Amino acid sequence: MSETKDSELFIYPNPAKEKVTIEGIEATEVEVYNALGQLVKTVRDANEINVIGLPEGVYLVRITDIEGKKHVARVAVKE
Repeated sequence: MSETKDSELFIYPNPAKEKVTIEGIEATEVEVYNALGQLVKTVRDANEINVIGLPEGVYLVRITDIEGKKHVARVAVKE
């Protein structure tokens, strides 16, 4: 499976305080990684991610869609 960064994927708000919404694809799994590459959150079958409680910083978000394709985005979290 390849990871793609595509224009159909839209994640907002960025930076986020409470939740992040994913538009443009139907997510089956969303994995959130911190700057050290540690998995800090996994969400299944949802296009929203609750970021309350995550320390302020930049996170890598890996999204698997219903076709099994992986998408990558960066999200900043502000307290």
